[in-house]
Amino acid sequence: MRKATTILLFVVMFYDGYAQQKLIVEQYSFIGGGATSMLAPVAHYESKQKWYAEARYNYEDINTFSLYAGRTFSSKHDFSWSLTPMIGGMAGKLKGGSFGLNSECSFKKSGFSSQAQYSVSAETQYDNFFYNWSELYYQPLNWIYTGIAVQHTRMYATNALVDPGILLGFSYNQWSFPLYGFNPFAEGRYFVVGINWEWNHSSNKRIKPAPITAVLPGSTIVE
Repeated sequence: MRKATTILLFVVMFYDGYAQQKLIVEQYSFIGGGATSMLAPVAHYESKQKWYAEARYNYEDINTFSLYAGRTFSSKHDFSWSLTPMIGGMAGKLKGGSFGLNSECSFKKSGFSSQAQYSVSAETQYDNFFYNWSELYYQPLNWIYTGIAVQHTRMYATNALVDPGILLGFSYNQWSFPLYGFNPFAEGRYFVVGINWEWNHSSNKRIKPAPITAVLPGSTIVE
């Protein structure tokens, strides 16, 4: 609870009621997979000038807090896309730095998103890792969307770990409720349940948000 409050305070510090373009607060719960269930809060902020900030807890590793900053490059037409390169630091169980790239594109009722990062430990190179979460979704109605997701994790000097999954989500106004099932047909299956809220501001008008999809590393729950 204390960590979630810290993330919310981080968002408030960067909030500007006149300049803000997008604010997203996400809360994910990991269930199953032979690990203890845990919470992973994430907060995103993007200004009208496209500057981007992100705060996370239990993301890169358990009991690890991280902050990122970057800039978004985007275009919104019938086919919309965005790229957000960013750099950040980690403190807690895992200490070090990280480089990342968030990317999204959408066309009509379909969309694709990906978050990739390479994190470097300040203590041992064996904690260095590459991680990517990618997903493809289709939204047949305003209140429901479905798709597939894939997590790709590669720790230093180890083989890559790939977790395929399925996605089913529900939307209501600015709220989104995604449910992911990874390795659904294997013994090591696990689930990720999200409760997300998004606020958009442009020309003093609210904009209906697209489905908020998860971008959480499998390294937090896979030994």
